[in-house]
Parts: sequence; structure tokens; C-alpha cells
Amino acid sequence: MKKRVLELMRVAPALLALGPVFCQVQSSGKSYAFEFTEVVDSTNGFNSIGSFPAINNHGEVAFRAASNGGTEGIFRAGQALDKLATIASTSDGLSFFGDDVAINPGGVVVFDATTASNSHSIYKGDGRSKILIADSMANGLSRIGVAAPSINASGNVAFSATLAQRGSPVAVFTGNGGPLTTVLSTSATGFSGFQNVAINDRGTIVFSASLRDGSSGVFTASDALVDIVDTNRKPEIASFGDPVINSAGVVADVAFLVVRGAPEIFTGTARGVTARNDPSNPPFTNSEHPSINNSGAVAFSAIPNFAGDTAPTGIFLEVSGGQSLIPVIRPGDKLFGSIVDHVDLGRFALNDRFQMVFSYTLTDGRSGIAIASYNGERGDENPSH
Repeated sequence: MKKRVLELMRVAPALLALGPVFCQVQSSGKSYAFEFTEVVDSTNGFNSIGSFPAINNHGEVAFRAASNGGTEGIFRAGQALDKLATIASTSDGLSFFGDDVAINPGGVVVFDATTASNSHSIYKGDGRSKILIADSMANGLSRIGVAAPSINASGNVAFSATLAQRGSPVAVFTGNGGPLTTVLSTSATGFSGFQNVAINDRGTIVFSASLRDGSSGVFTASDALVDIVDTNRKPEIASFGDPVINSAGVVADVAFLVVRGAPEIFTGTARGVTARNDPSNPPFTNSEHPSINNSGAVAFSAIPNFAGDTAPTGIFLEVSGGQSLIPVIRPGDKLFGSIVDHVDLGRFALNDRFQMVFSYTLTDGRSGIAIASYNGERGDENPSH
């Protein structure tokens, strides 16, 4: 792989974006154009910023953050990144907000938090009002067993949770402010556990699950249950991460292989799965989860297994439908007048405009959230494939 050539200009720290900076990335003999836009950073009153911001197709960004004054909350940066909306905060009697937020096209943000009564709850809100989706006490759920939520364009929320009853069964639920609907649950003959789930605009839910026979897999549920991939059919896979699904029903996830535990990003439907990276080239050691957009492009972060790990890390994009990875931003790159120390990407971080929202820390001590906008190969104005 050729050395990356980054030409980034200094951007003065600001609460919201002052304008994009530009870079060219060279990979496999090709040149790709990106713009980096600052959303928020730690020089403007925040001392803690969540790792997994989310973005919608309007470029609105949702994220968790805490202020120097001790106020923690969920925030949304507007379409032009020119204003900040507080979705919820400790002023509402909430605390311990989760990093895994999601935002739909209407700017409604879903998040989880702990209430004043020590209940673990899920809410959705737009900055004007909040709607309670689930409450661990009221809904008979284990307080520590409520997983990260997902939201679709209709405002329907999906999540998994452990029930607070004998045997601790686990179920997948949907809700929109009224009674919860149980979509799936564990049983003596079927599923034994669920990870984080996601819901698309058609109401199809994707989830990874373990089964009573010791296998695991990735499944979708709508009118019928569909097995996308499982370890019985693919014994080279040891386990799966948290999946996502686009409007067409294409699923994206990471599979950890039996050999060396190498991560393989894949997309798939009932017709089959496609690897989106070669696990041995480059040899990533770990990855948390990919994002997918409605064109089928995927973005993901590669993370080290431990401090000092020399394996490739950073954020990567795949738009070809194959295994042609494009490095977006990596430790050691220049960004906003400093050097990148660490970057991370959530499950809902890639939109249809090929914008990726990510969290970062810099070697000068700053941390923040930025958007990387992919402009295709140099001279290509339409990156969609």
C-alpha cells in the first residue's frame, strides 16, 4: 500500500463546524478525495464525548457528551452544523447516558439512560419533547440487561433486553411510546441470547443470536425469520458482532474467524453473503461493528487488541461491493492542526451522502467528533456504485 498523502489545513477549534478541510488519500494506486468537517471538540466546554456518534441523511449528528460543569446529555448538531440541540440531559433527572445513539431522517434521536429511580430506560426525542419507549421497572426488564436501541424513519424503536424473571429469558422488542411488542424471545429449543439489534425503514429487524445447540448466527425478522449466516453452515466463523440493515434489507456485520480471531466485514441477504475485506490483507486484529448505507457501502473501524498493537487500525470504507478498502482516517494522520491518536465509528455512522461521522482523540489532548465526506476517486463526482 502506498504512503498516504494528507494535505490538511489548520481549523480553529470551535463548538460547531467552521468549514471543511480537504485531503487526498492514495491506496492501491488510486487517489480518493475526502473532506473533514469538525462538529464538536473538547476545547468548548465538553470534557467527555461519546465514542459512537450517529448521522442521518441530512447530515444531522447525534452524540453523547458531558460538559465541564458536570452536565451530561444527548445532543444533536443541526443540518448545517450551525446549532446544537439538547435532546436530554441530567437536568431531566437522567444519568449514565449510553454512547450508542441513533438518529432517524426526521432528526429524532433514540438513546438509553438511567432514571432518578435507578431504572434503565430508552427514550426518543427531537429537542422539543421526549417519549419514553421502555422502562426496566415498568416493563419487567433487568436493569443491566437493556441493550442499545435502534430507530427507523417511522420512529419505531427496536432493542433487546433481559427479562427480570426466573431463568432470565431474553427478548427482542419494538415500541413507539405505547406497549412494547415482543418480536422474538429465547426458548428451550431455539435462541439462547441476543446481541444489539437494528431496524430498517420497512420494519425488518436484524440481530445476531446464540442458539441452544451452541451455534450462533445473524438473522432477520419481519413476516418470517430468515437465517442470513450461521456457524453451522460457516464453521470457519467463531462469532458475530452487532449487525445493521439498510432499507433494501441488506445486512452488514463483522464475523470473527476461528483462525486467529481475524475480523471479516460482510454484507448479505438470504441469497448469500459477501466478504467486504480480506481478513489476511491487511491483517486487522479487531473491529467492533460496521455501518451500511442504502447503496450497500460499508464503513468500519479497526481497533487494536491491546496497547502497542501494531496491526492496522483506523476507519475504512468499502464502496465497490467487493474488498477494495479505502482508508479514511488513521492514527498518525494529521487532523485539525494535530495528529490523530485514536478514531472510532458507530453502527449508524454512514449515510447515503457518503458522510461518515466518527469520534477522535488527538495527540495534543483534544477529542471530538467530525464528519468525513467521501467524494469518490479523484475527479469522480458520484461515489455511488
